[in-house]
Amino acid sequence: MLAPHTCAPINVYERFRAIRGKNSLSEGIGLTLDEMLVIDGNNPDQPCSTFGIHPNLSILHALYNDGDAAFIANAGLMGEPVDVNNYRQTPVQLFAHNDMSLETKKDDIFNEFVGTGVHGRIADVLKSKNLPVNVFSISGTQIVNVGEPGGVAPFILSSSGLPDFNAAPSISDMDTVILELNNATRKDSGIFAETWSNLLAESMASHELLKTELDAVDVSTAFPTGGVGAQLKTVAQLMKTKESRGVVRDIFYVSQGGYDTHSNMQANLVTRFTELNTALEAFVAEVKVQGLWDDVTVVQFSEFARTLDPNTGDGSDHGWGGVHFHIGGGLGGGKVRGLYPDDFAQSPSNPIALSRGRMVPTYPWDAMWKGTAEWFGIEDGQEMDKVLPMHKNFPGKIYNRTDLYGDLFV
Repeated sequence: MLAPHTCAPINVYERFRAIRGKNSLSEGIGLTLDEMLVIDGNNPDQPCSTFGIHPNLSILHALYNDGDAAFIANAGLMGEPVDVNNYRQTPVQLFAHNDMSLETKKDDIFNEFVGTGVHGRIADVLKSKNLPVNVFSISGTQIVNVGEPGGVAPFILSSSGLPDFNAAPSISDMDTVILELNNATRKDSGIFAETWSNLLAESMASHELLKTELDAVDVSTAFPTGGVGAQLKTVAQLMKTKESRGVVRDIFYVSQGGYDTHSNMQANLVTRFTELNTALEAFVAEVKVQGLWDDVTVVQFSEFARTLDPNTGDGSDHGWGGVHFHIGGGLGGGKVRGLYPDDFAQSPSNPIALSRGRMVPTYPWDAMWKGTAEWFGIEDGQEMDKVLPMHKNFPGKIYNRTDLYGDLFV
């Protein structure tokens, strides 16, 4: 996604091409200088003055140059700072999809808030401050959206919208019968039964309200008909219902798969990035039409990056630290934050390089989450300690709201 371009005094680009497999017999799997969409790093701490975005992610190039996109380099899931000597103390099954994906969505490796995710904890804090908030997944049930018991219940939709609560009732007034049965309180009704009935009635009412509102709106922009594009279309439709839902904050989760590129990495990335690029182009255009671009932040994460050193199938395998991005109209973008590695080869003198170009992260996920959460309404102190229980473990590696959103909060 983001490669070194112009770098001095160390030629990081040549080191990058070497670890990506370039030699006298092969070009490897790295981008050439001519292929990249070049951006200024705008960060004197980086080893390069310019970087290159993948040519099939032109939307990120355009947004970055407009100040509406930024990157964090060599970031990943961590509970505390580690290096090649002690990284195994991280209590996660590193390099494994299932565990790394779960823990990335939780962002609570030490289980201070068991069974919750970062979206859910944000929503819980906002609810406690009487700020109405809804949480949505357009990609199935996700722990990232789960809060503590009694918190904000997440909605789960498909990319085609919200189906009827009971699409094929056995009798015409089935919904009425269900509510009447669950309202039939008796002296011997237990607290668990009452709680179940109340939650069911609330769920049916909120489902009906949301479906009515969602069916009544459409978007002005043409979106892709499948994949992450269709998910983002549903998000854009939901954004148009915020007033009728009576909320002041919305949190959405969408996903795109297909990046487990153990073979033919370059061709697979062209396909995936083209799909993502088209989806983001449509979403950004629609949000701008709605006049909400300055009120939206899109945060991108993945459970891990890939090995820089290719395998024999011109693919890459499971890594750790990598580059991720965020976009939005209110960002102080146009900057590569974090710290891009200047050496990718494993050696006794390299504290962050494991075998095959697997990089130990130097920045945690919390680096981007902290400022984003503040922008969203989470205050430093007890509120942030709940939302990001590990962020205090990384002094000097966390970005605050003013770091990420610039003049908006100066």
